Amino acid sequence: MAESEEKQPTKTTPPPRRRRNLKIDHDVEVPEPGYAWMPRTLEWGVRVKPGAKGMTMQGLNVGIYGEIPDRWDEQTRMPRGAYPMAGIPPIGFALREKREVWADNAADLYEEAIQRRWIPASDIPWNTLEPLPDDVEAAMCQLCTELSQAANVEFETIGYWLQHMSYGYHEVKLFLASNMFDAGRHHEAFRKRALANGGGLGIESKGEINRMILESKGGWSETSLLLHLLRGLFIQTIYRYGERFAHNPAEKVMFARALQDKARHTAYGLQHLRYAVTHKQDKALVFQQLLNIGERVFARELQEPVVLEPLAVIFGGGIEGAKAGMREVH
Repeated sequence: MAESEEKQPTKTTPPPRRRRNLKIDHDVEVPEPGYAWMPRTLEWGVRVKPGAKGMTMQGLNVGIYGEIPDRWDEQTRMPRGAYPMAGIPPIGFALREKREVWADNAADLYEEAIQRRWIPASDIPWNTLEPLPDDVEAAMCQLCTELSQAANVEFETIGYWLQHMSYGYHEVKLFLASNMFDAGRHHEAFRKRALANGGGLGIESKGEINRMILESKGGWSETSLLLHLLRGLFIQTIYRYGERFAHNPAEKVMFARALQDKARHTAYGLQHLRYAVTHKQDKALVFQQLLNIGERVFARELQEPVVLEPLAVIFGGGIEGAKAGMREVH
């Protein structure tokens, strides 16, 4: 081996490092740490212990950390109970009052959501799918197309409003984040069902109620009314009937899991709307007027063949039984 060649590194010898021409100034003074941040806390010595269900978000609400104000004036991302600092640029949250977002069950629903999460790729027994008559498969694929589209609207809508909610009500933000993830999971599951058994995606409905939900900008409470109550209860009913009329274990598990999630979303919506009504004098009247408008739009959309006819075919076991199936629909 030539003398000019570098010795190859072995397992016990690290490879040679390239030397950098760094000039070290030994006169630079390293400041002593001040630790000014260390005493800045509003309450110290907190020791929350896990309960029967573990260390839950609700269990953390002790002392000042459990004080939930009716209005959150902090316009930064400061967590509730943290030490406030001056000079932080404001973000400009639009939803700063408790009545605009709150539900007493939000923290518990969040815990339930993360404990009952499921994976469409592996938790649904896709290998139990068997060929169905073409008319039944077409109806199921059209229904799954509609449900997948509705789920997409749901997580897009919640995503828009989350950024406007202040950090003082993190229980609600956490739950709605899980609601978004649930909706994404539903979008995934129904799309997979449409493409897994010899069929394919169907057609898009006119989507008037989808547009109404997406374009709802009057407030989160009004949007929740349309999303969780008006359309949410309808979707929940479809999930329940989907489980009842499932053709195989895969569909049964898919609808059952989605139904469990949707019931949780409805529980938040109802609790929030109840809280909003009891803390704002004219809110009940606003909700009534909005429901009157929404119900008319929804009723018109439900007359679309792409919504009702697939259900009739599924309930009736095919086109021949669709008339009997339509009676089940109504």
